[in-house]
Amino acid sequence: MRSCIIFLTLLLFFPTLLLGKESVYCVHGFLRKCSSMKGIGKAFQRRGYHAYLWDYPSRKKSIEEHAVDLAVELKERARQNPNEPIHFVTHSLGGIILRAALNHPDCPEEAKKGRAVLLSPPNQGSCYGRFLNHFRPIRKLVGKKAGMQLLNSQNFEHLGQFPISMDILVISGTCSWNPFIKGINDGTVRVIEGCLTTPHKHITIFSGHCWMMFSDPVITNSLEFISS
Repeated sequence: MRSCIIFLTLLLFFPTLLLGKESVYCVHGFLRKCSSMKGIGKAFQRRGYHAYLWDYPSRKKSIEEHAVDLAVELKERARQNPNEPIHFVTHSLGGIILRAALNHPDCPEEAKKGRAVLLSPPNQGSCYGRFLNHFRPIRKLVGKKAGMQLLNSQNFEHLGQFPISMDILVISGTCSWNPFIKGINDGTVRVIEGCLTTPHKHITIFSGHCWMMFSDPVITNSLEFISS
């Protein structure tokens, strides 16, 4: 009887100790570091998730090469926690890398059973990126790998689609004073450029591209979507 009471008390106040924790991978954007996703990661940790800040050298490899690295990481995570869904919160290029990783042969099924929140992903490319491609200093800054892909791509359909088993939320920002972009945008990516061609949920939040991962409404919506 006493052990039963102790079990129920632990289950009530410390459920993650007994039930285990699901994983959330936070994937940063181009020319950023994993520290930019620290606030989101801590929010998920407080909610009882294992939060992993996946870091990658964004200039040094192509999208496809980064995707291979992520798929290998996810495969190892799935080996350690079999049958547990793996969730994601990504920013900008991170969402494109995730898209490619989920279509890689080494990607585990656990990752395809999770939920994903994509913060301002350039799924349909970026007209602003293609504008910046005209300037040699910008081309030199972004490098010849993933950065050049961002500057040139009209869309990323060739990377494959998100699995139909996943629920996807796209959050687009609407705070911008960029005169070189027409239409509602976050200063870098237009709202319509974040849309997928497959079913997904899409919301907008008054936030700029470079700092939306720090936005309280963005973090709150990410938590609610993955926890629902």
